[in-house]
Amino acid sequence: MEIKLKHSDERSNFVLGGLKNSSIKVVLVDELVILTDALRCVLQGMQEIGNVASYTDGKVFLADKSACPPGILIMDWAINGMSGLELLDFARNAMPKEMKIIILSTVTDVQTIKHAIRRGANGFLPKTTSLDELKEAIVQVIAGKQYIGKGIRDNLINSVFTDEQVVLHLSPREKEVLQKVCSGRTIKEIAYDLKLSAHTVQYYHRSVMDKLKVKRTTDLIVYAMQHGLYIPELKEPARSQRAG
Repeated sequence: MEIKLKHSDERSNFVLGGLKNSSIKVVLVDELVILTDALRCVLQGMQEIGNVASYTDGKVFLADKSACPPGILIMDWAINGMSGLELLDFARNAMPKEMKIIILSTVTDVQTIKHAIRRGANGFLPKTTSLDELKEAIVQVIAGKQYIGKGIRDNLINSVFTDEQVVLHLSPREKEVLQKVCSGRTIKEIAYDLKLSAHTVQYYHRSVMDKLKVKRTTDLIVYAMQHGLYIPELKEPARSQRAG
C-alpha cells in the first residue's frame, strides 16, 4: 500500500474536524477492537467529543481519503501496518498541525515517551490508566497543554534530570561530533564538514566516548539513542512498484 504524505503547504486545504465546532472528532488507532469499541462508548459520552472512528491499522487510517482529519488522534505505540513512531511522524506531516495526538500504550519506557513528545505527541498515557485520567488528558490537550500519565510522570522527570547532567558535560563541539558520528559520518567526512583536521575530530570523538563511559562507536550510538541525545530521522517510504 502506497502512502503519500501531504506537504505542509497543503494543510490549509484541510478542515480540522470538530475544532471549529462545538464537538471534536476523535480517531482511535489500536489493533485491539474490544478496546476501541469500549473507548468509543466512553468518549461519545463526553460533551467535548463528537464523532469517534477507529482503525486497527495505521496505514489504513492514513490511506482513508474519505475521512476528515480528526481533532484528536489517540493511538497505540505498537500497531499494525507500521510503527507508532512512523504513524506519529506521518500524521504530523500530513495532517493539520492543530490536531492533538495522545499515545495510549503498554510501551511506556522513558525513551519512547521522550521520542513521542519530541516528535509532536501532545500526551502519553499507559494503558493501565483510568478512564477518568484519559478524559482529563483529553481536556488538557484540547486546552493546548501537554499531558503525561501520572503512573509514568516521575520516571520521566528523573530521566530528564539525568540526561541533562550528561549533556552539560559535553562541549558544543563534542555534541556536534556526536550527532555526526551517530548519523553514520566517518571521521574524515566529519573533519571536512566541520573544517577541522581528522586528528582533532578523533580527539573529540574519544573525549565523548570517555565522558559517556563507552568503549566502542556502536555502544556510543546506542547510548546516544537510548538517552535521547540522538534521534534518527525517519525517511518517507519508497513508492511501491506497480506491475505492468
